[in-house]
Amino acid sequence: MQRWIGILIAMLCCACAPHPVYLNGGKAPARSAADQSVRSSPQRSPTPLGPPAQTAQPVDIEQIDTGNAYQIGVASYYGEKFHGRKTANGETFNMYKLTAAHRVLPLGTHIRVTHLGNGRWVEVKVNDRGPFIEGRVLDLSFAAALELEMVKDGTAKVMIEIIESVE
Repeated sequence: MQRWIGILIAMLCCACAPHPVYLNGGKAPARSAADQSVRSSPQRSPTPLGPPAQTAQPVDIEQIDTGNAYQIGVASYYGEKFHGRKTANGETFNMYKLTAAHRVLPLGTHIRVTHLGNGRWVEVKVNDRGPFIEGRVLDLSFAAALELEMVKDGTAKVMIEIIESVE
């Protein structure tokens, strides 16, 4: 009986939480094939996930090759508020996919986004327009922000490189 009460309390806490709550030790739940990134094997930073002290340390921007940069600027992320809404290319926004919003890049373009504060990078598909806040160049999905370890800060200075253009 106590086990069922505990499960019921956990379910109620999850339903009221402003962000996803995972009951399996802090790990995100397994995602179905429909929830996976637009590529069969999303490209992620070679640095393993974990607490920041155990992963990539901040690096000086001079140590990162910016020769292939399309754009350098501040990125933010969006998630739960827009989850399930239509994006500019007609897809349904899924905060757990590796996607981004950019003002002018053609929809469908694949880009590599490098966090210039810690060296982590992720490849995402541009499927929406934005950001609509002055001074920002990119809005990332929650999943992409997690990969870059920028969720806590909310924004990060990033470098955008075009991997695959649709034009």
